[in-house]
Amino acid sequence: MIKYFTTKTLRAQRVFFAALCASLCSLRLIMAPLSASAQQQDWDFYFTNIDDKPASVGLNLALQDTAPIADKAYCFWIILPFQQSDSLGFPLEKENETLNKLEDELEVFLQTKSQTIYAGRTTSNGERYFYFYSKGIDSVDVFIEDFFKNYSQYKYKLGQRYDENWTLYFEFLYPSPLDLQLIYNHRIIEALTENGDNPELPHHIDHWVNFEKKKDVADFIKALEGKSFVVEKTTIDKTQKTHPITLQISEESKTDIETIDNSVLQIFELAEKFKGIYGGWETFVVTE
Repeated sequence: MIKYFTTKTLRAQRVFFAALCASLCSLRLIMAPLSASAQQQDWDFYFTNIDDKPASVGLNLALQDTAPIADKAYCFWIILPFQQSDSLGFPLEKENETLNKLEDELEVFLQTKSQTIYAGRTTSNGERYFYFYSKGIDSVDVFIEDFFKNYSQYKYKLGQRYDENWTLYFEFLYPSPLDLQLIYNHRIIEALTENGDNPELPHHIDHWVNFEKKKDVADFIKALEGKSFVVEKTTIDKTQKTHPITLQISEESKTDIETIDNSVLQIFELAEKFKGIYGGWETFVVTE
């Protein structure tokens, strides 16, 4: 039996990959039972820039399926300056262990005290921000002050805003389409590895790109000339209101993360140039 792994439909696959690729998500995989029972958990992270500084963003991707949540219209954030950071503004390893422990305890503490939802965090420029959504912000400062009695070495700061549309989650924390695709690339490769795949061997890899117009498809195919991709077929789904044309292309490639990311980046950028949307990729386990 051939076992396929695909990122063709990312949203539909989210729950499957969250369970299958748990070992990949080094940020925070399974929360305490209190929060896990209230909200689905699908944590991951990506790297970006914030105010022109290197940054890591971690968030619960599953919240996009339920947000905005009507009774959680207030966002507040806790800012922790690091005691020491490296040249890029990230915490040193020992302090990072402390911060991760603090993070786990803080999420459970605030969920218990005020039914908050932990949405995500950012790390950049010598500071870590933790973002929470809550019904209100009354007494939150008191709860937080009480919590930090056990972490008195940190001089935290607070910020808050009314955010009924969860713009901080969707427009700040949430990854771009390309960053999201790269997250799922890593999950797919982790799943392949767990199933005995040899990434150094050639794999047949299919990619899909969706378009609005046939001319855009033709222009995209012309731009592929001289590259390592082969045009497989074009299909049209008239039930789709936008981008009904799907182009399938393929390549013979290794499945190490660098090779896959480079291929996806090439196709993704070409798709954008010709008004297309990259739809994901699929391959199968190769062991010998």
